[in-house]
Amino acid sequence: MSHALRETAVSKGSPRYQLRCHDGATLAICVALLVFQIFLPGAGYAQVNATAATEGRRISEIIDAWRQRGVPFAYSTELIDDSMVVLAEPDAVDPEAIVNAVLAPYGLTLHAVEGLLVVGRMQSPAARPSINPESRNPRRAIPEVMVSASRYEILRELLEAPTFISQRTIQQLPLLGEDPLRAVQRLPGNASSGASAKSHLRGSAERDTGLILNGQRLLDPFHVRDYHNLFSAIDARAVSGVEVYTGGFPARYGDGMGGLVLIDTVTPESERHTEIGLSVYNTSLLTAGRIANGDIDWLVSARRGNLDLVLKPELGEPSYNDVFAEIGINFSPQTRLSINGLVASDNVIAITESDPEEREASTNDTRNAQFWVNWTQDWNAAITSYTTLSMASLTSQRNGSISDPEEIIAVLDDRRDIDVWGLQQDWHIDLNDLHRLSWGGEYRHYDANFRYRAVADYFGPFARFRGVPASINRNLDRPVDGDAIGIYLSDRWQLSDDAIVEFGLRWDKQTYTDTRADAQLSPRISVLYSLDKRTDLRLSLGRYYQSQGINDLQIIDGIARYFPAERADQIIAGVQHRSTDFLSWRIEAYYKDMTRLRTRFENQLDPLAVMPELKPDRVAILAPEARARGIEFSLAYESDKNMSWWLSYTLADVEDRINGNYVPRSWDQRHAAQFGMLWQNGRWDLSVVSNVHSGWPKTTLLIAPDSDPDDPELIFSERNRQNFRAFATLDLRLAYRSPLRIGELTAFFELSNATNRRNSCCVDFNLEDDIGPRPVLTQRDEYWFPLLPAIGVLWEF
Repeated sequence: MSHALRETAVSKGSPRYQLRCHDGATLAICVALLVFQIFLPGAGYAQVNATAATEGRRISEIIDAWRQRGVPFAYSTELIDDSMVVLAEPDAVDPEAIVNAVLAPYGLTLHAVEGLLVVGRMQSPAARPSINPESRNPRRAIPEVMVSASRYEILRELLEAPTFISQRTIQQLPLLGEDPLRAVQRLPGNASSGASAKSHLRGSAERDTGLILNGQRLLDPFHVRDYHNLFSAIDARAVSGVEVYTGGFPARYGDGMGGLVLIDTVTPESERHTEIGLSVYNTSLLTAGRIANGDIDWLVSARRGNLDLVLKPELGEPSYNDVFAEIGINFSPQTRLSINGLVASDNVIAITESDPEEREASTNDTRNAQFWVNWTQDWNAAITSYTTLSMASLTSQRNGSISDPEEIIAVLDDRRDIDVWGLQQDWHIDLNDLHRLSWGGEYRHYDANFRYRAVADYFGPFARFRGVPASINRNLDRPVDGDAIGIYLSDRWQLSDDAIVEFGLRWDKQTYTDTRADAQLSPRISVLYSLDKRTDLRLSLGRYYQSQGINDLQIIDGIARYFPAERADQIIAGVQHRSTDFLSWRIEAYYKDMTRLRTRFENQLDPLAVMPELKPDRVAILAPEARARGIEFSLAYESDKNMSWWLSYTLADVEDRINGNYVPRSWDQRHAAQFGMLWQNGRWDLSVVSNVHSGWPKTTLLIAPDSDPDDPELIFSERNRQNFRAFATLDLRLAYRSPLRIGELTAFFELSNATNRRNSCCVDFNLEDDIGPRPVLTQRDEYWFPLLPAIGVLWEF
């Protein structure tokens, strides 16, 4: 859960979602009603017109129903609570007119705010119009203001805003595999190839970005994880919104120095809602609802990957599935309990070479189960606590073999079992309307065991790499039993109508690392200053530590120890201006100084290898320091009609410091631009997204000049001093919604890399013996994904 959004109408755990189970109903009865409702649909409540403004109905339910259908309504529960009902059924048929009619008796109306229709108080004719009807209200709760720089909410067209918009926007984007995490790749400052659901945010490694779902930090929630984490285990249809910190996040979030992705799942807005989907990528079922007068809500999402059904058998069989479930119970307006579970399974066969004489294949059998309980408690009007109790278990077995007598013969067996138990608690106290104090802590216990076996023998050109042994033989075991502890304190003050400042201090320690005396202290400060009602200045400075993740043990590269936490000192400064109600622009500059970095391993020629640790182009990057710097420009337009678009440009670099010299990281991109457009006309939706960036660094092979020409050795060129040609991709999505007698059917067609551009990723080489009297080295580029079409249908009822 994103606690920063807790007091808006869109946050998990906000007042309008606090369901009650105390009016004469015990917990056992509530749970029984839930089971009865899910498994006996005919015994449930009768379906009603979700948007009908019938007399006596809650106004919040009506607005939520229209939001679910794509109408851009937004409201705060400080203005609308569950006691506000329709006093008289309006005659209007237009959604805006209907909502205005039911709001009028309460002195409320809709205001156009940056493309949204926001509920606010009625103004007298002489009152000066405001971009945000509540932005200058001195009673406004401090948590609704986003102080930190670099907080993006994807559903706000890539420009920061604390207001939630319907999940429909993220579902309109063309996303490979219908993966919500790929929406993060539309942000400025992101570096990605499209092959992975993970991202490099502002120069950081992919592992430096944390993922939090409903308040719980997830453990490796990806499918096809040994082939670049192709998809996440999160269903886009279950997601209500995605928030992204590309840096500068508050002290309550620790153990991360890159970025942070916060995801909340939807809370049911009707008594029952069901979706059945079928596409090239997934078969899915989602059901959600509420019972017992809204005292209980539930959400269940189940998906099966379809790639094993559509791929040619000679390419492998990537079979995977996942299930997410959440049950929420509110015992009173002040107490809410939610139980969450995410279970993902993979049984993947990946074949990169099907020729029997050169066969290369790997299998992976993985089960990842994560369960957590959230307890939200409003102790009084000023004090709130959030408590999360969690457990996670990951079991994985990877086997692989390569049988190419002319280059390599290899086998591997990689097994890991990881169990994590966690407890986290956060407290907030509003000392007054202008001052909030927050503190909390988290504890995690790890119990894991790693076992790795690998043997490889090199022949022919693979045996000619200088400095690479003729064979590899690794036999490693590593049990892990240890803890991670973190505590924090933050203080947020609204100094004036124009200025807000937040100070934070965090302390972390891990006992499972091989440097047990290591502890980390992280001071942070963020400032927001409003020049006027349309212009905000933001500044964030801070120190961020990231421990080596329990699953990041580098055992596949022969290292069976954990290193001390890495560190990044960051400074971020930005300005955001709302030129009109519909047009906004943003400029943000950042500098990140990274130290205490541990050795990492990369394949210099082929980053797409299925068993990368066994290839001779695998090298260790000994760079204890690095720096990332850049400036981002963003422009976004969102009308209250049928079209929105955004445009961004980033000028940046990220470099490792090796032996006193700066060397570009392998995902360094000097220039990057993004463009996107969402268009809706009646039942049609069209989205177009383009990503263009400088080619990533490139390393090639050379014949060592001092080697025997008749028996040459191979060496690498100066690392990352060349570049592939520029990367460009265009993605499209067209959808049509058709009403049915029961529910609605949506059909969509999607193209990834619609122009089929060949974007270089890798270098393939060969030593030709039959061209001349001596071996000749030949090299050619290989490419990222080609054009990938997809079709699908979704039935909602």
